[in-house]
Amino acid sequence: MYRMIKENYFVIKIFIIGLLGVLSLLLSNFQYSIELPQEITSQFSSREIQLLLLVNPLIFLFIAVLIGSICFGKVGLKAPILSSKFDLQKLQPLIREFLKVGVISGIGVGVILILISVFSEKMINSELVNSPLNSELSLVTRLMYGGITEEIIMRFGLMTFLVWIMSKITKSESNSVFLVAILISSLLFAVAHLPLVYATVEVVSLSLLTYILIGNSIGGLVYGYLYWKKGLECSMISHMTTHITFVVVNFLF
Repeated sequence: MYRMIKENYFVIKIFIIGLLGVLSLLLSNFQYSIELPQEITSQFSSREIQLLLLVNPLIFLFIAVLIGSICFGKVGLKAPILSSKFDLQKLQPLIREFLKVGVISGIGVGVILILISVFSEKMINSELVNSPLNSELSLVTRLMYGGITEEIIMRFGLMTFLVWIMSKITKSESNSVFLVAILISSLLFAVAHLPLVYATVEVVSLSLLTYILIGNSIGGLVYGYLYWKKGLECSMISHMTTHITFVVVNFLF
């Protein structure tokens, strides 16, 4: 038993931190524009419904961890901090570098998305203009689920799989393989936000869809590039910093 845990320590570790992100969804209050069927509301309490909503992200997390842990090392992708024994003295230079790159890039993404939101205000549904700044998601959920679990699912799972499958097809691990994988995973990352948009906004216009897809793709491109060039932890830090930027700007303005 101990040997099995030791051999799969990285897999267990990355699943646990992803699981904490999924559980953090319980700290947020979602207001839906559509009413749930009476058959559901009569049989389940609001807390039980919240727990049921965790099933899908849990499944995605499990699949992502399974695929990512099998494939990421084969294509040269890294999670250098999570995959190593935690020795602060040895990891300190790497942590310092990841914090520097992650924070700077995360702030950059946050500022760009906020500017897009401001300049798009007249074209998109007013209910969602400031959605990155005024979300029902708690700060803990934004950091844990958005910054960690989403990166495990979209980067460690999906992007890794895309790189692996394309490298098999092309029999190459050229830069173009990684760039295409980053682009596809970024677009899918943006599309993954659409169900929540349709659930929380009554009228979804074409301009709103364009805003959602472009805005979320920008973040995905940056986080994917960081995963490729630096490591998964760097993309997590960048993603979390983007959410912190939203919160800080909302507080100040």
